[in-house]
Amino acid sequence: MKILVYGAGAVGGFFGGLLAHAGADVRFVARGAQLEALRTSGLTIDSRLRGTVRVPTVSASDSARSAGPMDLILVCVKTQQLPGIMDDLAWAVSDHTVIVPLQNGVEADDHLATRFPQAMVLPAVVYVGATLEQPGVVSHVAAGTIGIGARRRSDREVLPAIREALARSGQPVHVSDDIQRERWHKLMWNAAFNSVSAITERVPADLVAHPGTRGLVLAIMNEVLDVGRAHDVDLRAEDIDKHIAWTESATGLRTSTMVDRERGRAMESDGLIGVIVRKGREVNVPTPCSAVVYALLNAIDVSSEQDP
Repeated sequence: MKILVYGAGAVGGFFGGLLAHAGADVRFVARGAQLEALRTSGLTIDSRLRGTVRVPTVSASDSARSAGPMDLILVCVKTQQLPGIMDDLAWAVSDHTVIVPLQNGVEADDHLATRFPQAMVLPAVVYVGATLEQPGVVSHVAAGTIGIGARRRSDREVLPAIREALARSGQPVHVSDDIQRERWHKLMWNAAFNSVSAITERVPADLVAHPGTRGLVLAIMNEVLDVGRAHDVDLRAEDIDKHIAWTESATGLRTSTMVDRERGRAMESDGLIGVIVRKGREVNVPTPCSAVVYALLNAIDVSSEQDP
């Protein structure tokens, strides 16, 4: 199976690197310093769980055009970068291509399926505590799991083969019976903690320890609950309790959006909390806390772009 990893940052570098290390036929699309590092020194994964994994030689390019049609494409760019890669991604998509977006949020598969109706797009959820520490070096400190599901009943036939292909990474991969619940369950945490941690520059465990910010993240998660249920997603009140309990013990954990702000990168505010505001409007569910936090994140992004 020919695999294209589009976006070789933390997520793409981690799973793509492990697949390449296991002998899979993997090509990467990257940009800038990351592309140069992949071409000159390969990829290194420093994992607290798996030790140091080195892939000294990888196939990397700045465009999918050089790769040609692929069997499996893992889309690993940030949510806000997805529209900008569609035309280039088209070079790698054929009638038999399977596309799996390994992204935050709950909308990527809809956008990809609309753009590539000839391909099979599988919704997915990914959990991985990884960051790109420097070009060519991925740091991994927590679990790395993938769940995949089907948009259409007929797509379920391919799920075992895709699960097997991804499991060559050595990481847990499962076929989900309710991928929408899994994705919204993750979004519930991300919408609250990624967003508020980026604004306050406080780690999630600190947010739940302070009454004011604890109340805010609870309010946002309840808005996600209401919006998700209105869209027929099986979210439950106990999901919020479980998120809070887990976060209380996750001392030191820094969110990806918090790291993006620290490093002056654009934040995934639209895909993580803007989506709650939009989808709330679609079903007339008010999301006042999410709307305010989304506006603040957008203001921070604009300020960052204008700074010298």
